[in-house]
Amino acid sequence: MVELALAAIDYGDPPSLEDPWVGFTGSAELFIGQQDETGQPVFRTNVSKLVWFNDQSFPAVKGDNVYRIVCLGGSTTFGRPFDDSTSFCGWLRQLLPMVQPQTQWEVINAGGVSYASYRVARVMQEMSAYDVDLFVLYTGQNEFLEWRTYEDLIDSSQATQQLAAAFSRTHLGRRINRIVDRWKASTPSVQDVEANKAILPAEVDEMLNHSVGPADYRRDPEWYRGVEQHFRVNLRRMEAIAQNCGAKLAIVTPVSSLRDCAPFKALFDEQLDDATRGRLDEQLDSAQQAYSENDFAGALETLELIQQTDPQNAAVDYLLGKTLLELGRGDDAAIAFQRAIDHDVCPLRATTPIKSIVRESMRSPDVIPVDFESYLNDSVRSQLGHRCFGAESFLDHVHPTIDVHRELALQIIAALAQRQIVATTPAADQIERAIATVRGGIDRQAQGVAFRNLAKVLHWAGKFEEAQRSADDAIRLLPRDLESWYLLADCSDKLGQPDIAIERYTKLFEFGTFERALQPFGQLLARQGHTVAAKAYLMEAIFASDGLRRASAYEALGQLHLSLDENELADECFLNAQRLRATWTKKR
Repeated sequence: MVELALAAIDYGDPPSLEDPWVGFTGSAELFIGQQDETGQPVFRTNVSKLVWFNDQSFPAVKGDNVYRIVCLGGSTTFGRPFDDSTSFCGWLRQLLPMVQPQTQWEVINAGGVSYASYRVARVMQEMSAYDVDLFVLYTGQNEFLEWRTYEDLIDSSQATQQLAAAFSRTHLGRRINRIVDRWKASTPSVQDVEANKAILPAEVDEMLNHSVGPADYRRDPEWYRGVEQHFRVNLRRMEAIAQNCGAKLAIVTPVSSLRDCAPFKALFDEQLDDATRGRLDEQLDSAQQAYSENDFAGALETLELIQQTDPQNAAVDYLLGKTLLELGRGDDAAIAFQRAIDHDVCPLRATTPIKSIVRESMRSPDVIPVDFESYLNDSVRSQLGHRCFGAESFLDHVHPTIDVHRELALQIIAALAQRQIVATTPAADQIERAIATVRGGIDRQAQGVAFRNLAKVLHWAGKFEEAQRSADDAIRLLPRDLESWYLLADCSDKLGQPDIAIERYTKLFEFGTFERALQPFGQLLARQGHTVAAKAYLMEAIFASDGLRRASAYEALGQLHLSLDENELADECFLNAQRLRATWTKKR
């Protein structure tokens, strides 16, 4: 009765939009006012933000027949590894005028690279002042990128949190939350909590920036739970922001590569003794060997044996998924691949709890749901006979191909059509015209550089198979790009393919000299017994480099001399390396 009464009168002030756990050191606005080339007032992306955001602009005065859409999220919304033009935002910009030309559509890409929900909410709050009609939110992949604490987070079970979330969507629940918010605001002891917020820098400071690869990540279930609860709160905040400014909100389920992206960091339970962990490592090596020899039944047996002792190793889950897929058990494989994401100690893809929270928010009557994960499941199953999507849909762990961005845009339009925001969905000929326009505008040079940059990131993270695919894509567009050839060659070496690596290094040096490749190629040649050529490349590395890189090259040449019993030459190299390191230390 109380719920019906509150619904009938529909009163109450809006809930607090403040983030309870995170504050920021300050930040320039994303969009600043200026004039366009015709002298008309516009808002345009702040130049200082172009590292993280696309260059976008829109009129300061919104026209009468304009429908303004703001797309929010992280690097997928941005369009990485490319840009806005091939993102789902760019596809929306092409397709919407085709299905409803009488409306002037404005699609603003406000996706920020590496932005998690608490940063996305901040962008949304700024954009809410610009007379937005619709927010499209694609978030959930970046929640574990930055470190923050949750010391005051209530310790409650997932079931309790879900019950509380459902209650908060009722009129009675919202009213009680407002009363609690007022009490917090007037209670000094609670005001003090503000001082305990994690104060983050104005722009993203990823944990990965402070380590070599994912090394700094540790398994921390309590922190994961804090991140999940914070994510839930941020989705509620964004729903409230949309309601307060009179905009509609569409939320998209995040999707990730399953079968073609190994975990970033896998660990056996640290509570196990050294002997047990050693035994499990040996069993995992045995399973990998069996898999490589196409003994999938043997691999499966060993993997299931490992999981009886430790069921939370992401590498075991991932190999289990690949094995089950080879055995024709696609649905079981998909479950194993998702567990690999959930158990990844460096979780850079949306985990099951994160996706569950997104779906929880999508059940709100005020949200337009875009269940892209279910759509992609069905689409890939129709093509491949299973729902374990991978390289056919994703360029890396989370970033979709250009074609999948188009499919996402079509799914968003279909969801808008269901709510009668657009009259219909695009016809086949309209989609073909949009494809021609988008693909005709692609800069092959820029796309090749984007693939190379993606290969560099994956190579840095130790994901050599994935990095090799991206380097191949870069070379397809930039056939003489030295750095891409270096990445391709080094990945082959790291993957235990020395002959292929030598071929690729040789190809690289046919095109020119790439200083960073000299020492690794020389060391590879030395390991393979090509000592004369190895000496030549290591000597060239010494002359082409300086500082610590030169010291390392001297040490590599010294090791080669030592292996050939050329002790005097080895001593000379080691002495030069020692002097260089001492000089570098003094400079520091």
